[in-house]
Parts: sequence; structure tokens; C-alpha cells
Amino acid sequence: MKNTTFIVPLRIDTGDRLRNVILTTSYLLNNFDTNIIIKEVDSEHRFEEYALPVIKRLCDVSNLRHIFEEETRDDDSFHRTKVLNDMVFEATTDIVVNYDTDIILPLDTYTKATEMLNNGYEVVYPYKFGEMGEKKVNLDFTIQTQEDIDNFEKKEFVKKWKENNFTSENFEESYFYAPNSNGIGWAEYGMVQFFNKKVYISGYLENENFIAYAPEDVERHHRWKTLGYNIGRVNNFAYHLEHARTPNSWYTNPHMQRNNQLWEYLKTLSKEELIEYYENQEYIKERLK
Repeated sequence: MKNTTFIVPLRIDTGDRLRNVILTTSYLLNNFDTNIIIKEVDSEHRFEEYALPVIKRLCDVSNLRHIFEEETRDDDSFHRTKVLNDMVFEATTDIVVNYDTDIILPLDTYTKATEMLNNGYEVVYPYKFGEMGEKKVNLDFTIQTQEDIDNFEKKEFVKKWKENNFTSENFEESYFYAPNSNGIGWAEYGMVQFFNKKVYISGYLENENFIAYAPEDVERHHRWKTLGYNIGRVNNFAYHLEHARTPNSWYTNPHMQRNNQLWEYLKTLSKEELIEYYENQEYIKERLK
């Protein structure tokens, strides 16, 4: 997977998030010869100080690039869509993966998704739509102290994971399906997507008018479908490592109402109107000039 770059937007806002970025980054680098760009936007260099030393103990980080940017917003909201757009232009490979730091896929899913992109698909969702597309994982540890960081490899889960050569099978032991109004282990359009980079850019990237959490993933799929992209899916599931929720990862974020209003507007537009809308966005003009 040398021709693939995983782009990971990051703010380490909880101990769970710190644990998850260590696990997912180490998983990718131990199993694939691939590229990772992590862009952290925050008030502190938390990844470099707390996560990177552990990752270096677990794997070779020569294909990992970390970018830090000082947060300039005054409302504590993580502008995830903008961070993703920044990283797309940093990537130098033909395939780019919008990768949630809390996601683990079965190993063969990664290669299947890239094969599909190399054989005519322009976007690939590496999990099935609907029931049992997501397996939530509850791990029995988090990170709260420097001692937790120093002793990370001594955690029972991590010890077993290393002994099994960093496979995805260890996460199977800790998953559960969470029933909700739609079904069991319901998945739709979030978590992770594989793209042809050129098509991702020509399809207007991420909509930077969505801030913090939701429903940018639904709008993104609607837009690609409206534009006529060849969209595929891998008939498998994704492990979602559960984590404490903050406003940047839940419906309590202060931008939720405005985000929903934007989505309600965009989904009423025809293909021609949607193209006109995006062609007139200032962030699109600036990035594509």
C-alpha cells in the first residue's frame, strides 16, 4: 500500500482518544508499508509528547508524518473538515484514506478497498451499509497518567496484541453490538473512506461549512452520488474503538443546529445547483486556484 496515504485529523481531548491513536497508528504501520499523515490542531503538542513515544516503541515511524497547528478558534470547536482538506493536499499518493483515529479494519479489507480503487471505483466504503457494519469495541483500559503511558505495553490487551503480531483479531474479543433505532451495529457513511485523490479534489473535498460533529459524512456521500461517482463497498465490518464523548464528537456541539440546517438545504439541490454552490465557496476558490 505504498501508493496510499491515511490522513488522520486529531485532537487528543480524552485519555481514550490518546489510547486509540496509539493503537490505530501502530496497527497500520506494523501491518502495511504505507503512509500516514496526522494533523493535530490544538493548544498543546499532545501527540508528540504523549502518543509518539509509545508508537515509536511499538513500530517503525519512518512513514509517519505529524503536523501540528496551533488552534486559533475561540470556541473550542475542532474544524475537522478543514483539517482533512489541508492533509489531502499534503498527500503525494494516488489513493487517500479519510481515517478516523478510532477505527480498525480487518487486514484484508484495506487491500480489497485499494484493489477496488485500482479497478475503476472512485470511492470505497470499507464496511457494509446497515446492520453489523460496525462492531463497537470496549477496551478495559484508558490513559490518565504518565505511568499509564510508560507502562502501555504492560496492559493485558496490548501484551496479547503484540504476541499476536498486531492483528485485528484481538479486537474481536471486546466488541459488542449496540441496538439503536436503525438496527444492530448500524453503519452508514462515517468512520473511514478510501478515495481516488484526484476525484476527491474535483468533487469539492470536505465541506468546510460543517464544523465539529455531523452530518458532513451524510452530505459527502449524497454529493458524490449526485455527481455520479462510482462508489463501492467492501462487504465487511469496521471495529470502532469506543471513547468518551466531548462536544466535538457528539450531538451536543454548538454548531449542530447550523450543521443540520446546511445539510437540509444541500440535499434539496439538483446536480447543477450543487455544483454552482460549491464553485462559489470561498474555501474552494482558494484551494483550487
